[in-house]
Amino acid sequence: MKRFLTKTAVLILALGAITEASAQQDKHFSMFSESPVFLNPAAAGFSDEQMQLFTNFRSQWLTVSEQPYRTISASADWRMLDQNADKGTNFLGAGITFYNDKSGVSNYTTNVISFPINYAFQVGQKDHFSIGLQPAFYQRSVNGSSLTWDNQWTGVEFDQGINNNELLLNQNLSVSRFDMSAGVYWEKYIGKFSKINLGLAGHHLTKQRVNILNDDSKLYRKVTLHGEGTFQTANTNVQFKPALIGFLQGPNKELTAGTAFRFALKSESQHTAYFGNMHLTLGSYFRINDALIAMAILEMNTLSIGASYDLNVSRLNVASKGVGAMEFFLRYKFNYEGRTLANPSVKKTK
Repeated sequence: MKRFLTKTAVLILALGAITEASAQQDKHFSMFSESPVFLNPAAAGFSDEQMQLFTNFRSQWLTVSEQPYRTISASADWRMLDQNADKGTNFLGAGITFYNDKSGVSNYTTNVISFPINYAFQVGQKDHFSIGLQPAFYQRSVNGSSLTWDNQWTGVEFDQGINNNELLLNQNLSVSRFDMSAGVYWEKYIGKFSKINLGLAGHHLTKQRVNILNDDSKLYRKVTLHGEGTFQTANTNVQFKPALIGFLQGPNKELTAGTAFRFALKSESQHTAYFGNMHLTLGSYFRINDALIAMAILEMNTLSIGASYDLNVSRLNVASKGVGAMEFFLRYKFNYEGRTLANPSVKKTK
Protein backbone atom coordinates (compact mmCIF):
# COMPACT_ATOMS: atom_id res chain seq x y z
CA MET A 1 0.00 0.00 0.00
CA LYS A 2 2.86 2.36 0.83
CA ARG A 3 4.31 1.73 -2.62
CA PHE A 4 0.91 2.45 -4.16
CA LEU A 5 0.57 5.80 -2.34
CA THR A 6 4.12 6.82 -3.23
CA LYS A 7 3.64 6.09 -6.93
CA THR A 8 0.30 7.86 -6.90
CA ALA A 9 1.81 10.99 -5.34
CA VAL A 10 4.69 11.04 -7.82
CA LEU A 11 2.26 10.54 -10.69
CA ILE A 12 0.12 13.45 -9.55
CA LEU A 13 3.19 15.68 -9.39
CA ALA A 14 4.34 14.58 -12.83
CA LEU A 15 0.95 15.13 -14.45
CA GLY A 16 0.61 18.44 -12.68
CA ALA A 17 3.87 19.56 -14.22
CA ILE A 18 2.57 18.57 -17.65
CA THR A 19 -0.93 20.02 -17.51
CA GLU A 20 -0.28 23.11 -15.40
CA ALA A 21 2.59 25.56 -15.56
CA SER A 22 1.89 27.17 -12.18
CA ALA A 23 4.34 24.85 -10.40
CA GLN A 24 7.17 25.18 -12.92
CA GLN A 25 10.60 26.03 -11.55
CA ASP A 26 14.07 25.78 -13.03
CA LYS A 27 16.83 23.58 -11.72
CA HIS A 28 18.95 24.86 -8.87
CA PHE A 29 22.32 23.83 -7.49
CA SER A 30 23.50 24.07 -3.90
CA MET A 31 27.07 25.00 -4.91
CA PHE A 32 25.79 27.83 -7.07
CA SER A 33 28.85 30.07 -6.85
CA GLU A 34 31.23 27.45 -8.30
CA SER A 35 30.02 27.87 -11.88
CA PRO A 36 28.24 31.22 -12.24
CA VAL A 37 27.93 30.79 -16.01
CA PHE A 38 24.86 28.62 -15.26
CA LEU A 39 23.32 31.61 -13.45
CA ASN A 40 24.23 34.41 -15.81
CA PRO A 41 25.59 34.52 -19.38
CA ALA A 42 27.50 37.70 -18.52
CA ALA A 43 29.68 35.66 -16.10
CA ALA A 44 31.30 33.54 -18.84
CA GLY A 45 35.07 33.95 -19.01
CA PHE A 46 35.52 35.35 -15.49
CA SER A 47 37.48 32.34 -14.20
CA ASP A 48 40.97 32.90 -12.75
CA GLU A 49 42.32 31.08 -15.80
CA GLN A 50 41.33 31.60 -19.42
CA MET A 51 39.24 28.46 -19.71
CA GLN A 52 37.10 26.50 -17.27
CA LEU A 53 35.59 23.03 -17.69
CA PHE A 54 32.89 22.07 -15.22
CA THR A 55 30.55 19.13 -14.59
CA ASN A 56 28.23 18.34 -11.76
CA PHE A 57 25.73 15.73 -10.59
CA ARG A 58 22.80 16.22 -8.20
CA SER A 59 20.47 13.57 -6.78
CA GLN A 60 17.43 14.65 -4.76
CA TRP A 61 14.55 13.15 -2.75
CA LEU A 62 16.08 9.72 -2.27
CA THR A 63 13.66 8.91 0.55
CA VAL A 64 10.57 10.45 -1.04
CA SER A 65 10.45 8.67 -4.39
CA GLU A 66 11.57 5.29 -5.68
CA GLN A 67 12.83 7.22 -8.72
CA PRO A 68 14.92 10.07 -7.21
CA TYR A 69 15.21 13.33 -9.08
CA ARG A 70 18.62 13.81 -10.65
CA THR A 71 20.33 16.55 -12.59
CA ILE A 72 23.52 16.32 -14.65
CA SER A 73 25.24 19.42 -16.00
CA ALA A 74 28.37 20.25 -17.96
CA SER A 75 29.87 23.49 -19.18
CA ALA A 76 32.91 25.08 -20.77
CA ASP A 77 33.51 28.82 -20.71
CA TRP A 78 36.54 30.78 -21.84
CA ARG A 79 38.01 34.23 -22.25
CA MET A 80 39.27 35.72 -25.52
CA LEU A 81 41.23 38.89 -26.41
CA ASP A 82 43.18 38.45 -23.16
CA GLN A 83 46.73 37.64 -24.28
CA ASN A 84 48.32 37.80 -20.83
CA ALA A 85 45.66 35.65 -19.12
CA ASP A 86 45.22 38.21 -16.35
CA LYS A 87 41.98 40.04 -17.25
CA GLY A 88 44.07 43.20 -17.66
CA THR A 89 42.01 44.50 -20.58
CA ASN A 90 38.57 44.37 -22.18
CA PHE A 91 37.74 40.81 -23.17
CA LEU A 92 35.16 38.61 -24.82
CA GLY A 93 33.65 35.76 -22.82
CA ALA A 94 31.90 32.77 -24.36
CA GLY A 95 30.86 29.25 -23.50
CA ILE A 96 28.54 26.31 -23.89
CA THR A 97 26.40 24.77 -21.14
CA PHE A 98 24.18 21.72 -20.95
CA TYR A 99 21.99 20.19 -18.32
CA ASN A 100 19.70 17.19 -18.15
CA ASP A 101 17.07 16.94 -15.43
CA LYS A 102 15.01 13.77 -14.94
CA SER A 103 12.35 13.10 -12.31
CA GLY A 104 9.67 10.63 -11.28
CA VAL A 105 8.29 7.40 -12.66
CA SER A 106 7.32 9.16 -15.89
CA ASN A 107 10.96 10.13 -16.53
CA TYR A 108 9.83 13.72 -16.84
CA THR A 109 12.92 15.15 -18.57
CA THR A 110 14.23 18.62 -19.31
CA ASN A 111 17.22 19.14 -21.60
CA VAL A 112 18.77 22.55 -22.18
CA ILE A 113 21.82 23.44 -24.27
CA SER A 114 22.86 27.09 -24.30
CA PHE A 115 25.57 29.34 -25.71
CA PRO A 116 26.44 32.28 -23.42
CA ILE A 117 28.45 35.13 -24.87
CA ASN A 118 29.38 38.50 -23.38
CA TYR A 119 31.69 41.48 -23.67
CA ALA A 120 33.46 42.73 -20.54
CA PHE A 121 34.54 46.36 -20.26
CA GLN A 122 37.52 47.16 -18.07
CA VAL A 123 36.40 49.76 -15.52
CA GLY A 124 39.43 49.56 -13.22
CA GLN A 125 42.87 47.96 -13.10
CA LYS A 126 41.26 44.51 -12.99
CA ASP A 127 37.63 45.50 -12.53
CA HIS A 128 35.12 44.64 -15.24
CA PHE A 129 31.48 45.15 -16.13
CA SER A 130 30.01 42.77 -18.69
CA ILE A 131 26.82 42.44 -20.71
CA GLY A 132 25.80 39.00 -21.99
CA LEU A 133 23.23 37.13 -24.06
CA GLN A 134 22.44 33.44 -24.14
CA PRO A 135 20.51 31.73 -26.95
CA ALA A 136 19.45 28.20 -26.03
CA PHE A 137 17.55 25.11 -27.12
CA TYR A 138 14.97 23.94 -24.55
CA GLN A 139 13.29 20.51 -24.66
CA ARG A 140 10.88 18.68 -22.32
CA SER A 141 9.55 15.14 -22.58
CA VAL A 142 7.61 12.53 -20.63
CA ASN A 143 7.52 8.75 -21.03
CA GLY A 144 4.12 7.31 -20.10
CA SER A 145 5.08 3.65 -20.51
CA SER A 146 6.29 3.37 -16.90
CA LEU A 147 3.14 4.84 -15.34
CA THR A 148 0.55 2.73 -13.56
CA TRP A 149 -3.18 3.42 -13.16
CA ASP A 150 -6.05 2.57 -10.82
CA ASN A 151 -7.53 -0.10 -13.09
CA GLN A 152 -4.14 -1.92 -13.13
CA TRP A 153 -4.18 -2.45 -9.35
CA THR A 154 -4.92 -6.13 -8.60
CA GLY A 155 -5.22 -5.69 -4.86
CA VAL A 156 -1.66 -6.91 -4.39
CA GLU A 157 0.37 -5.08 -7.04
CA PHE A 158 0.13 -3.17 -10.29
CA ASP A 159 -0.16 -5.30 -13.44
CA GLN A 160 0.98 -3.30 -16.47
CA GLY A 161 -0.29 -6.08 -18.71
CA ILE A 162 -3.80 -4.74 -18.08
CA ASN A 163 -4.85 -2.10 -20.61
CA ASN A 164 -4.90 1.27 -18.81
CA ASN A 165 -7.09 2.92 -21.48
CA GLU A 166 -4.84 6.00 -21.39
CA LEU A 167 -3.92 6.15 -25.06
CA LEU A 168 -2.31 9.58 -25.04
CA LEU A 169 -0.01 9.05 -22.05
CA ASN A 170 1.15 5.69 -23.35
CA GLN A 171 3.20 7.65 -25.86
CA ASN A 172 6.52 9.43 -25.47
CA LEU A 173 5.52 13.09 -25.57
CA SER A 174 7.90 16.01 -25.99
CA VAL A 175 8.07 19.69 -26.83
CA SER A 176 11.10 21.68 -28.05
CA ARG A 177 11.54 25.45 -28.12
CA PHE A 178 14.07 28.23 -28.60
CA ASP A 179 15.06 30.06 -25.41
CA MET A 180 16.84 33.34 -24.67
CA SER A 181 18.48 34.82 -21.57
CA ALA A 182 20.44 37.99 -20.85
CA GLY A 183 22.41 39.40 -17.95
CA VAL A 184 24.90 41.87 -16.53
CA TYR A 185 27.85 41.07 -14.26
CA TRP A 186 30.27 43.20 -12.24
CA GLU A 187 33.55 42.11 -10.69
CA LYS A 188 35.63 44.50 -8.58
CA TYR A 189 38.92 44.00 -6.78
CA ILE A 190 39.03 45.86 -3.47
CA GLY A 191 42.55 44.83 -2.57
CA LYS A 192 45.33 42.44 -3.53
CA PHE A 193 43.54 39.52 -1.87
CA SER A 194 39.89 40.61 -1.94
CA LYS A 195 37.17 41.08 -4.54
CA ILE A 196 33.40 41.12 -4.94
CA ASN A 197 31.08 40.22 -7.80
CA LEU A 198 27.41 40.83 -8.41
CA GLY A 199 25.16 39.67 -11.24
CA LEU A 200 21.61 40.12 -12.46
CA ALA A 201 20.10 37.90 -15.16
CA GLY A 202 16.77 37.40 -16.91
CA HIS A 203 15.92 33.93 -18.21
CA HIS A 204 13.27 32.58 -20.61
CA LEU A 205 12.75 36.01 -22.15
CA THR A 206 10.88 34.44 -25.06
CA LYS A 207 8.39 32.91 -22.59
CA GLN A 208 8.04 29.89 -24.83
CA ARG A 209 5.26 27.33 -24.60
CA VAL A 210 6.50 24.20 -22.84
CA ASN A 211 3.25 22.48 -21.92
CA ILE A 212 2.87 19.15 -23.66
CA LEU A 213 -0.93 18.80 -23.39
CA ASN A 214 -2.11 22.42 -23.20
CA ASP A 215 -1.19 25.04 -25.79
CA ASP A 216 -1.90 27.94 -23.42
CA SER A 217 0.80 27.30 -20.79
CA LYS A 218 4.12 29.08 -21.21
CA LEU A 219 7.38 28.99 -19.29
CA TYR A 220 7.56 31.68 -16.64
CA ARG A 221 10.24 34.32 -17.05
CA LYS A 222 12.86 34.25 -14.31
CA VAL A 223 14.97 36.94 -12.65
CA THR A 224 18.14 35.87 -10.82
CA LEU A 225 20.27 37.98 -8.49
CA HIS A 226 23.57 36.51 -7.29
CA GLY A 227 26.74 37.71 -5.63
CA GLU A 228 29.86 36.60 -3.81
CA GLY A 229 32.67 38.22 -1.90
CA THR A 230 36.22 37.05 -1.26
CA PHE A 231 38.01 38.75 1.62
CA GLN A 232 41.51 38.13 2.94
CA THR A 233 44.13 40.15 4.78
CA ALA A 234 47.84 39.99 3.95
CA ASN A 235 48.82 38.28 7.20
CA THR A 236 46.48 35.31 6.99
CA ASN A 237 46.00 32.28 4.74
CA VAL A 238 42.23 32.11 5.22
CA GLN A 239 39.67 33.67 2.90
CA PHE A 240 36.15 34.60 3.99
CA LYS A 241 33.62 34.02 1.15
CA PRO A 242 30.00 35.09 1.76
CA ALA A 243 27.56 34.43 -1.11
CA LEU A 244 23.88 34.66 -1.95
CA ILE A 245 21.45 33.84 -4.72
CA GLY A 246 17.80 34.70 -5.12
CA PHE A 247 15.31 34.31 -7.92
CA LEU A 248 11.71 35.01 -8.86
CA GLN A 249 9.97 32.79 -11.41
CA GLY A 250 6.23 33.30 -11.65
CA PRO A 251 4.80 32.48 -8.20
CA ASN A 252 8.02 30.72 -7.21
CA LYS A 253 10.79 32.40 -5.28
CA GLU A 254 13.97 31.28 -3.58
CA LEU A 255 16.70 32.84 -1.48
CA THR A 256 19.91 31.11 -0.42
CA ALA A 257 22.67 32.76 1.58
CA GLY A 258 25.66 31.68 3.61
CA THR A 259 29.40 31.74 3.79
CA ALA A 260 32.48 29.61 3.27
CA PHE A 261 36.06 29.68 4.51
CA ARG A 262 38.90 28.87 2.11
CA PHE A 263 42.10 27.60 3.76
CA ALA A 264 45.49 27.56 2.02
CA LEU A 265 47.00 24.12 2.64
CA LYS A 266 50.02 24.46 0.37
CA SER A 267 51.68 27.40 -1.33
CA GLU A 268 52.52 27.53 -5.04
CA SER A 269 56.15 27.15 -6.13
CA GLN A 270 57.85 30.52 -6.45
CA HIS A 271 59.79 29.61 -9.63
CA THR A 272 57.60 27.18 -11.56
CA ALA A 273 53.97 26.12 -11.59
CA TYR A 274 54.76 22.41 -11.55
CA PHE A 275 54.04 22.33 -7.82
CA GLY A 276 50.70 24.10 -7.52
CA ASN A 277 48.89 25.46 -4.53
CA MET A 278 46.24 23.54 -2.61
CA HIS A 279 43.15 24.90 -0.86
CA LEU A 280 40.31 23.48 1.21
CA THR A 281 36.96 25.28 1.36
CA LEU A 282 34.31 24.52 3.97
CA GLY A 283 30.98 26.31 3.97
CA SER A 284 27.33 26.29 4.97
CA TYR A 285 24.27 27.94 3.43
CA PHE A 286 20.58 28.20 4.18
CA ARG A 287 17.91 27.94 1.51
CA ILE A 288 14.99 29.68 3.19
CA ASN A 289 12.04 27.40 4.03
CA ASP A 290 13.81 24.46 2.40
CA ALA A 291 17.24 23.23 3.47
CA LEU A 292 20.49 23.65 5.35
CA ILE A 293 23.46 23.08 3.04
CA ALA A 294 26.94 21.87 4.00
CA MET A 295 29.69 21.80 1.39
CA ALA A 296 33.41 21.05 1.01
CA ILE A 297 35.76 21.77 -1.91
CA LEU A 298 39.34 20.63 -2.46
CA GLU A 299 41.39 22.63 -4.98
CA MET A 300 44.63 21.11 -6.26
CA ASN A 301 46.15 23.86 -8.36
CA THR A 302 43.75 24.06 -11.33
CA LEU A 303 41.75 20.90 -10.55
CA SER A 304 38.87 21.10 -8.05
CA ILE A 305 36.42 18.58 -6.63
CA GLY A 306 33.48 19.42 -4.41
CA ALA A 307 30.52 17.88 -2.59
CA SER A 308 27.49 19.21 -0.77
CA TYR A 309 24.59 17.81 1.24
CA ASP A 310 21.13 19.36 1.69
CA LEU A 311 19.41 18.72 5.02
CA ASN A 312 15.71 19.22 4.34
CA VAL A 313 13.98 21.38 7.00
CA SER A 314 10.71 22.14 5.19
CA ARG A 315 7.34 20.49 5.92
CA LEU A 316 8.33 17.79 3.45
CA ASN A 317 10.80 16.44 6.03
CA VAL A 318 8.00 14.20 7.33
CA ALA A 319 8.45 12.19 4.13
CA SER A 320 12.08 13.02 3.38
CA LYS A 321 13.34 12.31 6.93
CA GLY A 322 15.63 15.29 6.44
CA VAL A 323 17.33 13.85 3.36
CA GLY A 324 17.33 16.54 0.67
CA ALA A 325 20.05 16.20 -1.95
CA MET A 326 23.62 15.16 -2.62
CA GLU A 327 25.67 17.10 -5.12
CA PHE A 328 29.16 16.61 -6.59
CA PHE A 329 31.24 18.62 -9.04
CA LEU A 330 34.53 18.42 -10.91
CA ARG A 331 36.23 21.50 -12.37
CA TYR A 332 39.43 22.10 -14.34
CA LYS A 333 40.92 25.49 -15.27
CA PHE A 334 43.80 26.24 -17.61
CA ASN A 335 45.38 28.87 -19.84
CA TYR A 336 45.86 28.39 -23.57
CA GLU A 337 47.77 31.62 -24.30
CA GLY A 338 50.74 33.41 -22.77
CA ARG A 339 53.01 30.37 -22.14
CA THR A 340 56.63 29.61 -22.90
CA LEU A 341 57.89 26.61 -24.83
CA ALA A 342 60.33 25.74 -22.05
CA ASN A 343 57.61 25.45 -19.44
CA PRO A 344 54.03 25.34 -20.69
CA SER A 345 52.76 25.85 -17.14
CA VAL A 346 54.48 29.22 -16.70
CA LYS A 347 52.91 32.35 -18.12
CA LYS A 348 54.91 34.94 -20.03
CA THR A 349 55.79 38.11 -18.22
CA LYS A 350 56.20 41.53 -19.76
